[in-house]
Amino acid sequence: MLEEINITSLKTWRTMRRSGIGGSDIAALMGVNPFATAEDVYRSKVEGYETPETEQMRIGKRIEAFTVREFKRLKPEFTILNPKRLYKRDGIFLATPDRLLSVGNSEAHAILEIKNAAYWSKDKRTMATYQVQWYCFVLGMKFGYICALEQGWKLHVQPIVRDEELIERMRDTAQMFWEKVSEKAEVLEKV
Repeated sequence: MLEEINITSLKTWRTMRRSGIGGSDIAALMGVNPFATAEDVYRSKVEGYETPETEQMRIGKRIEAFTVREFKRLKPEFTILNPKRLYKRDGIFLATPDRLLSVGNSEAHAILEIKNAAYWSKDKRTMATYQVQWYCFVLGMKFGYICALEQGWKLHVQPIVRDEELIERMRDTAQMFWEKVSEKAEVLEKV
C-alpha cells in the first residue's frame, strides 16, 4: 500500500525520514553512497543522528530550480511536478523524489532526481541510479531521469529504466536492516 504524506516543514520531513528507508539510505545500505555508511543510516534511525549540511548541499538546494528548468529545456515533452510529499510503501519504504514527470495532463509516471556536483563521478552516478531505482520501486514507476549539474555549468541527463533484480536486492536489504532498527527501538522503549 502506498501512502502519501504532505511535507509541511523541515521538522516534519526529518521526523518522517526516521520512519523508514529512503533513497539515500538504501544507497548507503548497498554500499554505493560516497557520503554515508550503513552505520550512519542506523544512527539516524535509532539515535536521530543527522548528517551536517555541507556548503555544496546548501547551494545544491538553491540551484535545484535552475537545474530543473534546464532539464525542461532539453526534455520539453515532460510536465514537471514538484510533489513536496513523502511516499511510504508497506510501512517502511520511503521516497522523497525531487520531481515527478508526466506527459501532458496525465498522472506522474517517471522520477526526476536532481544532483549538484563538483565532479560527476562514477560513484555519484551510481548512488543517484540506486536512488531513482528505489523511488521507482516505492512509487511503482517504470523509469526516471537523473539530471546533474557539474561545476555549475555542465548538465548531465541520464535515463534510468527500472531494474527488478536490483530492486529485489535493495528491498531485501532494507527489510533485514529495518528488522535490526526495530529490535533496537523496542529495547530502547523498555529502558
